Amino acid sequence: MMLNQRVSAAKKIASDLHLAEDAIDEAMIRIAQLAATLPTARRETNMSAIVGQEAMAKVAHALAAAGEVRQLLTDAHLALTVTQKEVGLGTRMFGAGVKPAAAKLVDEGSNDRSGDGAATFAKAG
Repeated sequence: MMLNQRVSAAKKIASDLHLAEDAIDEAMIRIAQLAATLPTARRETNMSAIVGQEAMAKVAHALAAAGEVRQLLTDAHLALTVTQKEVGLGTRMFGAGVKPAAAKLVDEGSNDRSGDGAATFAKAG
């Protein structure tokens, strides 16, 4: 595949990836807002703590699930930085946004922190 085709494909992938990342962030924000509204409404209406508890638990579970989806997307993002190098595109930066300075894949593709608190992402260049 010619370089221009690879660059074009990488730009499309980066664009779609960033849209997906933005969408899950927005979903998490909305779910968190709902999670705050439920107990606030219960308290403001002087209802018992058991009122709406099942719904609150479901919303809390939804937020946790969204966090898992976000983790999978960031894992995919890191895996794509490896693919980018494999197809000869080096450390080019596709798409918008500020990226942390250094990157590495940890624990078989997971971007779990290594304990030193340092972010692990691709070096933008």
